[in-house]
Amino acid sequence: MGNVVMETRLQALRALLKARELDAALLSLYENRRYFSGFTGSNGYLLITQEAQVLVTDRRYTQQAREQTYGVHIVEHAADRFALIAQEAARLGIGSLLVESQMPAGEYFAMQENLRGISMVLAEDVFVAMRMVKCDAEVQAIRTAVQLSQAALAEVAAQCKAGMTEKDLADELNYRVSRKGAQAMSFGTIVAAGERGALAHGTPTTRVIAPGEMVVVDFGAQWDGYCADLTRTLLFGDVPQERLAVFDLVERAFAAAVAAVKPGVTGGDVEQAHRAVFQTAGMEAYALKGLGHGIGLEIHEHPRIVIGNQQVLQPGMVFTIEPGLYLPGRFGVRTEDDVLVTAQGVENLCSLPHRIAIA
Repeated sequence: MGNVVMETRLQALRALLKARELDAALLSLYENRRYFSGFTGSNGYLLITQEAQVLVTDRRYTQQAREQTYGVHIVEHAADRFALIAQEAARLGIGSLLVESQMPAGEYFAMQENLRGISMVLAEDVFVAMRMVKCDAEVQAIRTAVQLSQAALAEVAAQCKAGMTEKDLADELNYRVSRKGAQAMSFGTIVAAGERGALAHGTPTTRVIAPGEMVVVDFGAQWDGYCADLTRTLLFGDVPQERLAVFDLVERAFAAAVAAVKPGVTGGDVEQAHRAVFQTAGMEAYALKGLGHGIGLEIHEHPRIVIGNQQVLQPGMVFTIEPGLYLPGRFGVRTEDDVLVTAQGVENLCSLPHRIAIA
């Protein structure tokens, strides 16, 4: 992301600090450090005041930090990083800090011990809320991640066949995603065949895929740090009609949810639009209690598209729509695309067909 984007983010954070009458923010989570500074190393503590940015990191990353950040003072620590953070806080005259509520307990208590006299206020969901509306560059990164994901699955679907194992399919998909240029997978690929499809997050096994089965494949590529998240239920050979009827019902629920997305509605409204389809069909008992989640630097972000969520949708939000029905001991079906809220309504970032037949 460019310097203009970073400056806009910093202005928003500094306005928040001013409104809360706090001197600074302390960020230690990878996604937050990256979002507000551009630094992608695995170790670092970012202090942001109204006038300054300080990144405390170790020798592995000092050169990288200088190359990736702009206007950030880099401080290298050795053993006692918490004492060094305290020194920097004292130098900057910090009396109060906004800190991440997701900070590990060990780090939090070490901070308390070293930052005596400084008030530490837990941020709860402040930072994920700030990351919820994506800028154009973020949306483009997600678009690219989606495109790479789709291209990889299309290639795999054209070559896979009954007789392969779940793990064979997952390994081939992971390989194809990498060959397409993705930086990594967004999460561990899910492949669940037949009765294992009723496991919403089935880890790939050596189970052999048989003709006539449906196979849930849930995966995503990562590009420039941003995640994609797609699911297709592949149809291997002649799938029984009763199971295809469930597949079609999930597709109807998906279409109802997408049609409900527009600025001003809530996440709960979109969730209910899809749930009504299952309720009418008498199948709600086989659905999960949510429909989707935001994606970005993390695979699960805000907004949450779950029952009763009152978060109002705004242009720039990107989230999954992933209806599913899970019949224990029998089979499962899920379809998932990534959508963007626009000023006019919604744009589906995915174009890969939902119905993919494997000969």
